[in-house]
Amino acid sequence: MAKRVDFAHKDGAVLYARVDKMKKEYLVGPTPRVFDTEYDGHPEIGVTDVLGMIFPDGDVNKKPLLYIRHADMKKNQYRFGNILELGDDWLGTQKALHSDVIGQAGTPISGYQEYEDGVFGFDEIGGRASFRIDENGFHVNEQDILTMDFDNWPNAILESESLYNNVSTLIQPGSFKGTYEGRPVLGLGEHDRSLVSQKVRNFDGITNDFGYIYMNMMGIREDDGRREQAIISIDPFHGKNFCYYWKEGEVPIFTDKVSMEADWKRLPYVDDGTCVYKDAIFRFAGKEFHFEGKWGTKGFTIKPRIEKHGQSQIFGTWYEGKTPYRHRLYMTFGENMEVYDYRLRELGFDVID
Repeated sequence: MAKRVDFAHKDGAVLYARVDKMKKEYLVGPTPRVFDTEYDGHPEIGVTDVLGMIFPDGDVNKKPLLYIRHADMKKNQYRFGNILELGDDWLGTQKALHSDVIGQAGTPISGYQEYEDGVFGFDEIGGRASFRIDENGFHVNEQDILTMDFDNWPNAILESESLYNNVSTLIQPGSFKGTYEGRPVLGLGEHDRSLVSQKVRNFDGITNDFGYIYMNMMGIREDDGRREQAIISIDPFHGKNFCYYWKEGEVPIFTDKVSMEADWKRLPYVDDGTCVYKDAIFRFAGKEFHFEGKWGTKGFTIKPRIEKHGQSQIFGTWYEGKTPYRHRLYMTFGENMEVYDYRLRELGFDVID
């Protein structure tokens, strides 16, 4: 039976997060006024992320594709990004799609800017990829292979150093429709803008010893159509946690106390003790979240990032509460850093052979 391990805040900035409807003032760069404070370190936009779980023809009975685009707004280039076929199982690795034309790490991009009143974003230099954001949603065009038109969910999450030290983040979840290879697609995902304190100047300054267990789960319930999202970020080695849950019609929940129940297993294709879990139960604020792992990746690069020690990813389905149910659409995104077998055992987890 999997062991339960409890986590509570120990170090770093206290939990400071809230929700609000997306506003133009939150999209202004490089520093939105809401974050232009001494507490936040007068941060400037460091990186942007767009991610989405893609269901061709809206069929949730088949394995989805994953889209991710991670861009460095200080260096004006992509850090990584791809359209990925997830692994064949939870210990599998990804297959990158259209990598001959989809921009890879180092591809130059324009600076984050306002294109017209209330419309912000950036473009790939010399390519056809573009990204646009406004109060109501965001739009992705990747070389005309993939288009994604997102409608914002009601809550944008504004958090100040609650996820990572020296970083304030604006998280905007949404539902999207679009096309992939000319086929209609549906899905869920989000657009994140991470603003980095001037104390560290750029995103590279926060990634050393960057240990965490992170799970982001979104869904539209099949029974009543209500939208819901749970975000769990655990820093098990330094004691900094962030948990959020919202279900349509209910008040959002934030807390920094959480437990995780899971067995971990070493990745079979590395020899450094890096582990991943398949299934897990997360509990916080009287809620419990069941994650059922189905597919893995190793990074989000063209080839599996075997050389990245301590990193694993997991994707699958989920539900809240003790009774399983289905989602009409869902998105899960689990990533773990510095998860070596000996460290996990020290925390109280079992590592199974």
